[in-house]
Amino acid sequence: MRFVSPVLLLVTLLISGCTDSAQQNQPDIYYDVLSYVKGQIADLSTQKPLISKTVAINEKRNHQITRDISWNRELELFTQADINKPALRSSYRITRPDSLTYQYTLKSSEEKLTVRSLTVRLDAATHRPRRIEAVLQTNNPLYSSERHLLLDSGMSKNRQWRIQNYTVSGFQKLPYFDKNNFMVDGRVQ
Repeated sequence: MRFVSPVLLLVTLLISGCTDSAQQNQPDIYYDVLSYVKGQIADLSTQKPLISKTVAINEKRNHQITRDISWNRELELFTQADINKPALRSSYRITRPDSLTYQYTLKSSEEKLTVRSLTVRLDAATHRPRRIEAVLQTNNPLYSSERHLLLDSGMSKNRQWRIQNYTVSGFQKLPYFDKNNFMVDGRVQ
């Protein structure tokens, strides 16, 4: 009897540790925005280009020109717009208005998800993302927020495909407080 318990425990651990390899190997059904943005973060972190950045909260505006940018933090919301997760495989309607445009819209039955819509427009020559647009919404008893994301890419002066500008705008609203509007606009020089 002492032998059966360890064997049973080992078999149980082996079975529970296994994952469905067919599910892991399924191809992405949505455009892989996450890989593109992570690649851009790595390239921009290495190159350290000059950035003209404007930040506005309500009526206050701040403008700076700098090379000192944490690209992970700066583009974090764009990585959060990733919808290529196994749990989200059937959460979005897919439309293709033309061969270079992917549009994903959240189905009404999935209203608890943050990413409401995602549009990726590819460049005709390179087939890389020229424009990525997303709308993220959060509504719960503690706060509500909406973020509009826009990322434009193109050929740089040194003939490398990279982000040219990005904009994040929207609002946050806490109960019993005024709504705070915000905007971040960055332009890569």
